[in-house]
Amino acid sequence: LEKAPCDLDSLVRKTVETYFAVLNKNNNRLILRIPIDLPKVNADSTRLQRVFVNLISNALKHTKNGTVLIKAEADTVTVTVKDTGSGISPEDLPHIWERYYKGKHSETGTGLGLFICKFIVESHGGTIGVESEEGKGTAFTFTLPLAPEQTADAESNLIEQILRK
Repeated sequence: LEKAPCDLDSLVRKTVETYFAVLNKNNNRLILRIPIDLPKVNADSTRLQRVFVNLISNALKHTKNGTVLIKAEADTVTVTVKDTGSGISPEDLPHIWERYYKGKHSETGTGLGLFICKFIVESHGGTIGVESEEGKGTAFTFTLPLAPEQTADAESNLIEQILRK
């Protein structure tokens, strides 16, 4: 990985501008909720863009006339890609992170996308998880570490708050 301070808002917008029109053939609505003051993360932006492409692509593939939400939270730099699509069946859910695993209802793909997402996020020191309900949609959530200067800023702010008390 070639890690550097990375602005998630710019990366997500660039990814969406590049791929959304090509990927979305199902008349979906994309919602972005990324705070302006979201701290930078220490990440390889090229690899992270692959995570977004895979998660957004999966969401769009399994959602028709619905919504795909991409949101990030500034407190912990937690990113969620959520759709209102078909969801993942309970029997497929335990296997989605396995290399080459394709769900029983999947008609396309290689079974590598989620495996790659997990590998990239964990290589960055983050975590990734999923919540899904069949027929109601899926939400993938991942965390990323702050960039070093962001961590230092957060620590000094915390120290200032403690000293003021």
